[in-house]
Amino acid sequence: MHIVGGLYRELCDVPFWDSTLGSGGRAALAANALASGVEFSTYASPADRSALVSLESQGIITHAATRPSPIVFAYFHPLSSPHIEPPRASINRENSISVTGNAVLRFGFLEGDAVVTANRAVYDPQTWHNPPSFGANGSTARELALVMNELEVRQITGIDELHLAAQHLLKKQRAQVVVIKQGARGASVYEGVGKISHIPAYRSSSVFKIGTGDIFTAVFAVHWAQGELPPHQAADLASRSVSVYCDTRAFEFDESILKQRQPISSWRGGRVRLEGGVDSLGQRYTMEEARFALRELGVDVTCPQIEVANAGWNTDATLVINDELSVESLARIAEDRARSIPIITLHERTTAASVLTVATETTDDFTTAMYLAVWAAGEAAATH
Repeated sequence: MHIVGGLYRELCDVPFWDSTLGSGGRAALAANALASGVEFSTYASPADRSALVSLESQGIITHAATRPSPIVFAYFHPLSSPHIEPPRASINRENSISVTGNAVLRFGFLEGDAVVTANRAVYDPQTWHNPPSFGANGSTARELALVMNELEVRQITGIDELHLAAQHLLKKQRAQVVVIKQGARGASVYEGVGKISHIPAYRSSSVFKIGTGDIFTAVFAVHWAQGELPPHQAADLASRSVSVYCDTRAFEFDESILKQRQPISSWRGGRVRLEGGVDSLGQRYTMEEARFALRELGVDVTCPQIEVANAGWNTDATLVINDELSVESLARIAEDRARSIPIITLHERTTAASVLTVATETTDDFTTAMYLAVWAAGEAAATH
């Protein structure tokens, strides 16, 4: 398996993370856990040499073209938009990398491009900023699978309806497979022969979001491009592997562990009521971040503390930011408990201990709380 993709430093404040991986480096490690003889082509600066040495120590064969400086993605939390340094507009484009192989995974780059010649290729553009088609730079493959998220698919096709957009990509890019990653809702697999499969997301006790898309694409590529598994089977293994990575941040995808992962029973959206304190700037910021994140993950959200209450609103799940809750909030939460509504609690510091006694699930991690709430809302909505 040959991986060609970015080697970028990743920083995160909450939870702490500092690692030079990027889409390419992370995919190379994931592929290396599943197959032998993995090669990795990328761009690197002198400051990135230690990261390449670390990959080589795992048995990965590296090929690095030169770039002048490191590229850094800095996150406040894993669901926040990263600050990129140097700024995207100031990054010079280096000469293209050429890669030839039987099975090749190509990611998009910030600082360059990769021209691929392969028997089977997987392409993940990694950007919604005018993502180029696979063949636009002269890349060719006997069989091609495109792996993109919903935003990338809509941007590259100009079509909102995902089913129609996938059919457009299959025809326009002469692909055999289109896989659309849909975050908390799993993924959809469209095949040129007309078969459509939905792949569920699999539950994890915690969610470390940085790099999960890289893991999905890499595992899919190993099983489809090299292992020649049917696309829906490769995508299912990829989704299970993402669940394991979210829990451990480790590149360990043992078959026995993957079999134990539990699917999210419903991938449709639902309604979440958000409860929390809003008296301080920090409290209000956390509530706004949570409301934004939940909506980005595909659920409807209401927050009685910061918007006019909708009398007809029936929540499917409640997310509690357990920080100086008001009497009114505590009363609503108690009513939810009486009605057996799932209550997810983000508990970063001790305030209202009584909430913990009625919570369905409790976590001290912001991103995990968002996903637990989305999963609970979707599963509850499916029973209506």
